[in-house]
Amino acid sequence: MTDRFGASATTHAHILSQAQQLLTRHNYQPIHTPILEYSSTFERTLGTSSDVVGKELYKFLDSSQQWMTMRPEGTAGIARAALSNRMEMPQRLYYSGPMFRHERPQKGRLRQFEQFGVEILGVAHPAADVECVEIAWELINGLGVGGVQLKVNTLGDAQSREAWRAALCQYFEQYRGDLSEDSLRRLVTNPLRILDSKDEKDMVVARGAPAYSSYLSAASLRHFDFVQNGLQSLHIPYVLDPKLVRGLDYYQHTVWEVTCNSELLGRSQATVLAGGRYDGLSRALGSTKSMPGIGWAAGMERLALLIRPDLISCPPVPVPILLVPERSGEGGGQRSVDDALYAFAMRVAREVRRVVDDGAYVVHAPVSDTTETKPNEVGRKHPALGKQLALLLGAEKNKVPGKIVIVGAAEMECNSVIVRDTVSQTQVTVDLDSIRSALK
Repeated sequence: MTDRFGASATTHAHILSQAQQLLTRHNYQPIHTPILEYSSTFERTLGTSSDVVGKELYKFLDSSQQWMTMRPEGTAGIARAALSNRMEMPQRLYYSGPMFRHERPQKGRLRQFEQFGVEILGVAHPAADVECVEIAWELINGLGVGGVQLKVNTLGDAQSREAWRAALCQYFEQYRGDLSEDSLRRLVTNPLRILDSKDEKDMVVARGAPAYSSYLSAASLRHFDFVQNGLQSLHIPYVLDPKLVRGLDYYQHTVWEVTCNSELLGRSQATVLAGGRYDGLSRALGSTKSMPGIGWAAGMERLALLIRPDLISCPPVPVPILLVPERSGEGGGQRSVDDALYAFAMRVAREVRRVVDDGAYVVHAPVSDTTETKPNEVGRKHPALGKQLALLLGAEKNKVPGKIVIVGAAEMECNSVIVRDTVSQTQVTVDLDSIRSALK
């Protein structure tokens, strides 16, 4: 888990802003679900035999003797929310927030991590599949992430999946002696997950596994044909990847991933976004009602590693209000600001915020770490105006304000301010009531 501030916080805010703007244009609405859910929500949907449930959940017994889990992903909670709140269908939803998995950390993967995701609920038509993939592709390209590839596959309907599962079991049984310990366990619990194994021996065996396309029903083929034709008509490049699967039975039909080749992720190819259709999820949650669904999620940490700093849109720089300190103390060696000037500066900042969109703030003096400040001096010691200007003008280019407002005892006496233009390096004194024109 990590703290996020400075450039890291700005990058995450940029990703979230771009995603929210995109989804708003596509008529999606935000949804917020609790970080804590009853453990059964995830045990039902992720499967008790999965690595997530078996090894990675942050799970505890609360004071009411209820097993609670910090959410490891977003889809199950949103499906639960749709069912328990009896939402009218269809729903176009998007979400963002922290998820939690106790897994081995690596580049772009943390135990508390941020996800942005999209869900379409209540639509079984493959047009929803195309729409979901289109939005994902538009987001990735809009963020300027390069070196990406869209991989697509179909899992077919429930009947197709069951027939393929039986064929896989029969095939892998012949190679029990060549499979890893994890894959031997998966052979009993979920043989499709063997195709996901990164163990070299498993990968060799998996290359000869029966192709899923041989077991697809006519309805499944029609569904996937529509998806492929839709992507082609939108000029979205993709590759078919028959090894791309989902281990959970409620996933059906279209699945996809966006992968990236980048040393920034520490791997030759890493997934930055993944999605799929989950028409069986509502029944996995115990509902008797069918609720088709499809969606995707992207890891914010991985996306943040891939975005070039020059493509990040920074917020406008507010107008700083600088206070001119007066010399005081023995020999005039100490600079300080009295309470009246501080109060005037705060009134000036409020007036500036009223007349400009970028905002304004009073620049406070940092506490010295070299000398002890006496209680009656707290908030009164202040750096010289020249030092304050140097700090502001020496910042990164996109953080240098266009205008600076300066106030001292003389300005307070006349109810005026000095407005300095940092581009032309000129300044003008104006009445506080006329500050709007000077800040244009």
